[in-house]
Amino acid sequence: MISTEFRRLARLLIDLSDRPVLYWASVCGFHPSNVSNWLRGRETLSDENIARFLSVLSLDPETLKLDSSRIHVWIVALHEPETLTEAADAFLESPIRMALLSPELDGPAFLSQAPQSALLRAGNIRIVLLRKLFPTKMSESPLSQKAGTPWIRPSLIPGACWKASEISPDEDAPPIAVPGPFLFDLVQGNVSLEQFDALMDKSAPWKWKDVELLAKKSGLTAQEVAEMIRDRNSR
Repeated sequence: MISTEFRRLARLLIDLSDRPVLYWASVCGFHPSNVSNWLRGRETLSDENIARFLSVLSLDPETLKLDSSRIHVWIVALHEPETLTEAADAFLESPIRMALLSPELDGPAFLSQAPQSALLRAGNIRIVLLRKLFPTKMSESPLSQKAGTPWIRPSLIPGACWKASEISPDEDAPPIAVPGPFLFDLVQGNVSLEQFDALMDKSAPWKWKDVELLAKKSGLTAQEVAEMIRDRNSR
């Protein structure tokens, strides 16, 4: 039973890393087939090596809790939300707070194609959510994968809410503006816990100025952006 749970949690973290088993096996110095077979239910890793493998995935093999001394980065495919939902249920305890991020408007123009990301904090666990991008579907708005555009809501995760708690978890929240270089460091987990917390604490409810700034960044009118937000909220 314990070994089965180890495998389940390891698979979740591997999926959210968006890196192949080969990578994690190489980091540990294990033969990839031994790790793959262990994940399939075979006893190809010793207890010591299982503990080592889980530790490399930033999971304490004794408590099955995430390492709270580092920033975790989870890569999320929105068309497959089950992995994120299951991981949140396994590793996070309420209250779970979320905040969206966006590159600062006065940054270089190319940052309009910066990563879509969000912050997640539950107790002393801090996670950066990075959206995994795919070719835009015909049914999607051209803005849907543009940096700063609302892309995820707390309602996807049971028990989660916005850091700006005045906003319903079923509605969009304004993103926190982040300097471009810092945003790229953030989505790689290369920031301190204090920097993460200071950034998340900047989260605030919508103001008309937020809508105007988002419109300016997107090349739309403020009314068009407001209608886009309203349309999403009515779904």
